[in-house]
Amino acid sequence: MGAALFIELAAYTGVFLVGPIVDRVGNQRTIYVVSYPIMAIAAALIGVGDIDRWLTVPLLLVLVAIVSILWDLTWAAGNAAPGLLLSRDEQFAGQGLSAVGGASAIVGYAAGGILILVSGPGGGMLLYGALLFLGAVFAIPLVIRPPPRRRETFGESLSAGWRRITGTPGRPLLQLASVDAIQGFFGAVPALLITLLATTTFRSSALAYSGLFVSYVVGGTAAGFVLGLWNPRSTVGIVLVGSLLGVAGAFGLVIVLPHFLALEVGAFLAVGFLSSAYLDAKYAFFRGTFAPDELGRLVSNMYLFPGITGSVGALILGSIANATTPPELAGIAATGFLAAGLLGLALRRVKAFHF
Repeated sequence: MGAALFIELAAYTGVFLVGPIVDRVGNQRTIYVVSYPIMAIAAALIGVGDIDRWLTVPLLLVLVAIVSILWDLTWAAGNAAPGLLLSRDEQFAGQGLSAVGGASAIVGYAAGGILILVSGPGGGMLLYGALLFLGAVFAIPLVIRPPPRRRETFGESLSAGWRRITGTPGRPLLQLASVDAIQGFFGAVPALLITLLATTTFRSSALAYSGLFVSYVVGGTAAGFVLGLWNPRSTVGIVLVGSLLGVAGAFGLVIVLPHFLALEVGAFLAVGFLSSAYLDAKYAFFRGTFAPDELGRLVSNMYLFPGITGSVGALILGSIANATTPPELAGIAATGFLAAGLLGLALRRVKAFHF
């Protein structure tokens, strides 16, 4: 699992190479219509290979890489789109609208637990492939056009995106990147910890696995609604720092609570809420602060920092999870998120973010 997460997160670190492409596409619908069907075929191959027993670990990792690389394009486009379609004052509301996706994910994780019992992991991957094809169909009527910009080469566009971050006006973004790097290292912990709890504490219970994941996603969905209604434009930095410290506390609950499923579900509800609050506030800040025609590059470049540490963290923490208990892994995560929150608290420019 750690190796699969490493492949996935390592591919995501290359998203900075697709940012300029997203900013230059005439209609971002093209990205979805091309990428989703290929991803669907790869997912279906995983499912069929599992069911027919010819799927090997190396082939699995290759197919995971294909899905992850194409996901870079759709992710960058999806994060740039609200900046093109909505005003600055609507960015948090736009994040709240993403709760629609969160709601479908809730159903997906619950159905995934049932499919694992009925048909094994292959059934879930076949469903994933079918939904990716459906996503491509739904993307056909989209019209998302970046503002016209002067013609420039890929290299010029790539360089301009990095100058926006490393130049003097972008220095606060480098401070945020240092916080992101710590947060990203521990980003794989929820998936690892849920799996560890389900397989050890709850004795390979599909109910525990799906229940914990559903509560995690429910928390994330709720965060989108809450921030969308609150619209904390003037206190983005406080939300960022407070969310990280809160995640540390939520992992602390996993440590101290008795191992009853209902209590663990509550703890992961808090982990999901606070983790999503951090990400929602960060991306709303990007979209509300920077020009729409540079959002693809900016968002993609900023992901490089947590992406690199996240891929390394998936390998290291995946290895640690093999030889540790759920409370110990939760303690490691709590320490990491506490360090990220305290660093954000110490960085005056990050703490003062607003738009």
